[in-house]
Amino acid sequence: MWTEGVARLWLLLKDHQPSLYPAEEWDDLIDIRIAKLSKEGIAANQMPYVQAVQSGLHLFNESLDKSHTLSQDIHNSTGSYWHGIMHRMEGDYSNAKYWFRQVGGHPIFDTLLQEAKALYTSFDLKLISNSALQSQLHQIASSSAWDPYGFVDLVQQQVTMVQDQHAESLLMAIQRVEMKLLLQYSFEQSGGKAVEL
Repeated sequence: MWTEGVARLWLLLKDHQPSLYPAEEWDDLIDIRIAKLSKEGIAANQMPYVQAVQSGLHLFNESLDKSHTLSQDIHNSTGSYWHGIMHRMEGDYSNAKYWFRQVGGHPIFDTLLQEAKALYTSFDLKLISNSALQSQLHQIASSSAWDPYGFVDLVQQQVTMVQDQHAESLLMAIQRVEMKLLLQYSFEQSGGKAVEL
């Protein structure tokens, strides 16, 4: 029931690209469906990851408060990761960095770095007019490890100062990859390996 319920919700969300700074939830009915997901048969040790999946689905739906309510009660690096993304999306950048410090390293970081580099190299950077933003993007893409703090700085600069539509497009694509990888990891830890998100 859990696996099938998450798969059905993912079908509704999979083509949606969450904003770097959402103003409101994308679809309030999806929030209701996330809350009603069946947790029947879930082992106690998997419950934090069930909450992590729900927190992530809420973030895909741009429902920050509902995601936050769940992530702040998940006491592992994955919960801290969702918590950090939520604060980054709400524009509380220093708090986001605090939660990324709680994450430390995460199993998705290596794949995220490779996918972010692929997005970066396929993107025409000349479209981005701000040289500081171009430089920060290059620094992230040329790094040997994923830098969550550098990505927070990039998002902050874009949202609060630069507001370049081409940079926005690239950063949103990287954020979506990050969220999808973290959702898949959370889902696998919750016992949902049968469905590819």
